[in-house]
Amino acid sequence: MVSFTITLLTDHTGAEVIGLDFTQPIDSETRVTLSRAFAERHVLVMRNQHFTPEQFKVAAQLFGELHPHDKKERHVADHPNVEYISNDEIMDGKHIIPGETFDTDHSNHPRPPKATTLFAVELPTSGGDTQYVNMHGADDDLPEATKRKIDGLKAVHVYQSKYSPRSLGKISEESRRNLPRRVSIRWFARILRMAARRCSSTRCAWNPSSAWRTRRRWR
Repeated sequence: MVSFTITLLTDHTGAEVIGLDFTQPIDSETRVTLSRAFAERHVLVMRNQHFTPEQFKVAAQLFGELHPHDKKERHVADHPNVEYISNDEIMDGKHIIPGETFDTDHSNHPRPPKATTLFAVELPTSGGDTQYVNMHGADDDLPEATKRKIDGLKAVHVYQSKYSPRSLGKISEESRRNLPRRVSIRWFARILRMAARRCSSTRCAWNPSSAWRTRRRWR
């Protein structure tokens, strides 16, 4: 087993993995340790990694099966499981900033992915931070009266609606056809409590210049 350390970043969320090169083979014992850390801390940070798209996919699959992307036009060339995201798209005279508001990736799918993997290709000189919300902790902190109030409520998950806080950018007709046809309706309280306890973290306010992204399914 390769020697490495896992350092907690806060008292409730996030840990940094130090001493592993994810372009090299990772043994099963290390993989189990990483998966346990992810389940407990919800966000893992691995600095100073240098990936090709194929290496990035292999590293992501240490944590589970890759989830297919909807937007075919935004894939890295020849790598349909790796999405390229950037803030250089302009619509109505404004930059489209991916993930600038609170969001959970692919929640409109019948089987949403458990996590998102991000690899920054280019970063601005300042800003561009990715912020995470620990939904597990958020549920634990809810007043009992609120928990009782949301029991039995349902939430409708779609790709975009008139209530969406921002435009998600242009997509091709092919990509639109590949969006889940059935609207995903989930028990609100169950999603908040059960999905959060399956180490699902929610990302918001992410603004890199460019990056690659994969998502991982539940096994």
